[in-house]
Amino acid sequence: MARGQNRRPEDDDRRRYTAVLDSARADGRIDDAELSRRSFTVRYAQTMGELDAVVGDLPGPDRTAEGRSLVTVAVAGVALLAAVGLGVAAASSGGDDPPPADPPAVAEAEPPPVEEVEAAPVDLFSAAELTALWEALDARQVSGVQSIYLHDDWADLEVRTAPGAPTYDELEYDGALSEPTPGGQVNEENPDDVFFALGDVDPAVVAACAAQAAEVAQRPDRAVELIVIKRDVFYGDTVTINVHLESDAYGASAVLTWNASGQHLLDDGTGT
Repeated sequence: MARGQNRRPEDDDRRRYTAVLDSARADGRIDDAELSRRSFTVRYAQTMGELDAVVGDLPGPDRTAEGRSLVTVAVAGVALLAAVGLGVAAASSGGDDPPPADPPAVAEAEPPPVEEVEAAPVDLFSAAELTALWEALDARQVSGVQSIYLHDDWADLEVRTAPGAPTYDELEYDGALSEPTPGGQVNEENPDDVFFALGDVDPAVVAACAAQAAEVAQRPDRAVELIVIKRDVFYGDTVTINVHLESDAYGASAVLTWNASGQHLLDDGTGT
């Protein structure tokens, strides 16, 4: 990362290293406890060498985002023809001609197969799908949110287990909310300092930040890769919207930060 291992880190340095940890958490390479421990080191590191050590041993990617769309399966119908053998009756005494054969049965054709309609892909950077996510969380009566990690077609969320609880559950969303699974306990003495209300962030504001991020960062060819919504210790523990753009061929990326209202750009991602 930065040159000069003995140089004292500046706020911009700490924000860059925090963004790397956020991406590692979103990829599933570290868990919440490890994220908390490393974030604490980033916050209080005295040299750039200490910051480098925080990310130097991060495990490689071990998680591949699974596709959420249906696979259209076409099944060919086969018409079955049943042949009825001709019955030959025993010759009756005194009769010269055999009895007439029964007419062949006509096989019923199977109906043509019905093809499944492929579901439209989810776009979690759009205002419509973000609004649907917010509505699903509201219907689930979520009492507080610790973090929201938005990928292009799915999301990871950490939500408060119950009003006043110091614990959180984990949810996934890909057009519908999964059932909650136990996550863990927050590290702060006052859990209210960790969780924020769902109404503190407008999904339309999140979509607007994503739409203008590449232009603001002066990287018009970069798509949005990840959006992280959580309290940020570098901005007085206020709720922030962090938009991560795709990395270039050299691994360089840009992270833009807005406050929850979207009215204040806290970091334009240009590194200047």
